[in-house]
Amino acid sequence: MATIHETAYPRLKTAVTARDLEEVYRPTPEEVAKAASLTRNDTTRACFVLLLKTFQRLGYFVYLHDVPATIVRYVTDHLGVTLHPDDLHTYDASGTRRRHVASIRDYLQVQPFDQGAQTVLEQTIREAAQTKEDLADIINVGIEELVRQRFELPGFTTVRRLAQRGRASVNQEIYYHVAEAMGTEGRAQVDQMLRADETTSQTLWNTIKVDPGKPTLTQLRELVARLKWLNTYNHGAMTLAIAPSVKVQHFAAEAKSLDAARMQRMTASKRYTFGAALIKAQVAQTLDDLGEMFLKRMRTIHQKGEEALANYRKRQQGRTDELIMVLHDLLTAMQQETTPEDRLAEMAAVVGNQTDAMISDCLTHMAYTNNNYYSLLWPFYTSHRQTLFELLEQVHLCSTSQDTTVEEALAFLRTHRTAKRDWLDLSTTSLDLSWVPDKWWQLVTGTTMRTRTPPQVNRRHFEMCVFSQVMAELKSADLCIEGSEQFADYREQLISWEEYHRTVAAYGKQVGVPVESAAFVSEMRTWLEKMAMTTDDTFPTNASVHLVDGEPVLRRLPKRPTPDDLKNIDQLIAERIDPVTVLDVLADTDNWLHWTRFFGLLGREARIEDARARYVVTTFCYGCNLGPTQTAQSLGIVDRRQLAWIDQRHITEDTLDAAITAVINAYNRFSLPKFWGAGKSASADGMKWDIYEQNLLAEYHIRYGGYGGIGYYHVADS
Repeated sequence: MATIHETAYPRLKTAVTARDLEEVYRPTPEEVAKAASLTRNDTTRACFVLLLKTFQRLGYFVYLHDVPATIVRYVTDHLGVTLHPDDLHTYDASGTRRRHVASIRDYLQVQPFDQGAQTVLEQTIREAAQTKEDLADIINVGIEELVRQRFELPGFTTVRRLAQRGRASVNQEIYYHVAEAMGTEGRAQVDQMLRADETTSQTLWNTIKVDPGKPTLTQLRELVARLKWLNTYNHGAMTLAIAPSVKVQHFAAEAKSLDAARMQRMTASKRYTFGAALIKAQVAQTLDDLGEMFLKRMRTIHQKGEEALANYRKRQQGRTDELIMVLHDLLTAMQQETTPEDRLAEMAAVVGNQTDAMISDCLTHMAYTNNNYYSLLWPFYTSHRQTLFELLEQVHLCSTSQDTTVEEALAFLRTHRTAKRDWLDLSTTSLDLSWVPDKWWQLVTGTTMRTRTPPQVNRRHFEMCVFSQVMAELKSADLCIEGSEQFADYREQLISWEEYHRTVAAYGKQVGVPVESAAFVSEMRTWLEKMAMTTDDTFPTNASVHLVDGEPVLRRLPKRPTPDDLKNIDQLIAERIDPVTVLDVLADTDNWLHWTRFFGLLGREARIEDARARYVVTTFCYGCNLGPTQTAQSLGIVDRRQLAWIDQRHITEDTLDAAITAVINAYNRFSLPKFWGAGKSASADGMKWDIYEQNLLAEYHIRYGGYGGIGYYHVADS
């Protein structure tokens, strides 16, 4: 359930800064005059101004005895009036306050929250719930619309109740339409997934939720078979098109957190929708995994080809040296000051009867120039060939542009999959091979002359070329995998031109940039020139940078001397500070920030006793990598199954990121981080970390040489 702290619902701060007091609560001369026109009593006048300023800040009326003393003192000091707490209680209960409320509404031209305002709020919430699932987001949209139409805000519980009701109504309609569109067969399949097998007591529901294993060739075959199996249950994918993707993702995440028994206790339409959403999500995840595994296997094949080329050159180094010696002797013979006939005879003597062999060796060496290892790839590809073709049968690759030449090449490959001859005839096709890279061309076509459609192609090299091109275009998003998330068509994620023209002006106003092309370019050019001039002006006095051969070079910063009393201060701190356990740190920070508010059972309010304490213990359990069994044995206050249940059902990656963000934002409000810097400058770089090769995150990096994962480092001055 969304709390007031998670939304934009305005509320009074307990700690008000001097800047907030000056900007928000300082009465204007016009407001003071308005108060004086209503009453001559100093106490009543001060209460009116205080009620007016708090309403301007909040959009709803509060009792003055609930207003923080800092705000009351600031307003009364500005008016030269002294208010006692009893004065505030008396005013809150008086008829004067009710008259002042009406005067403030009339003065600010704000309408009370009546039936008309509730109708507006319900309609706005219903429209927002069509595309949003998070309750806080829906509440924020409703609040924004009430403010825009100058309505007084109702109580937060009213807004939250209407948002819950509106979201439930929209979701119920989605459930009904999806269940109806699935048909009898689709609904029967979901029911079948939830029935336990009499022999094993297991359900297909558990099998569907299984995550992939290591990206080995065996696992690749199993994933292809799993995708084929999942597609037989994916009848509801098209029916989910009526629901926004954010809702489908939420339905799938909630379904994945439930077991078969809990699914069966749902209403029928909701159960069928959740089942279809989970199948669609698992198909997308499987396609993502297949795409990742395909890229990894192709990278491995190319890496082995590079290694084979290096080994070949090492083995042929002696023969290469011999050819260089022959070339040296030929050049020496050419420089002799003799007759042309004698020089030719001497050159012929150097070569002897090895002409054909030397030409063959030279051609072989030339084939691998410019590190062209492509001709060596086939032996490393053959063990993957059948699996990759089976993958193509299950995965639909399509171009994200008007260029479909690679798609056509893939279709040609499928047609000639069982061909045995070395060369495939293209004379009867219009296959466009203009996309073939130069390093592949001679291997694929057998000629150096580039044409749009060559007469024939080498079957083996053409297969390797096509699969290599698919790898490159998947990485560059020129090809997409239908039904995938990671390799989806990026064009489907772009907003429509209608929405762009409708919202671009507001976007430009929010970010502070012009949206007209000429004005945007002019402003960016002006800003860049200003920054360049500022950099040039400050360069002569910059002691940290100097130019070497026209390139800027950073000097190493001099190390600051260690203060003499630093050791004494460290010792005093160590003596006086009390050690705090990690569990105490988590509990204290949650009491201050309530970061556990982001956790909870997906789709509904958690109904467990002392939920915050259990969330803290679960965070300690998995954050310190103890595991539920060790944590339960160490603390003795919780069962290991309870910890595992909360981890699986109440905490997701998204909610964990939200909690981390809340803690970081709170930390940045302290003065301590500002001692290092203002946080206005940063640098970024990558570093390769060694990861075992059988890992979806591992890939071969040309720049760093070897397998691993790139860690992104963001270093700020703070």
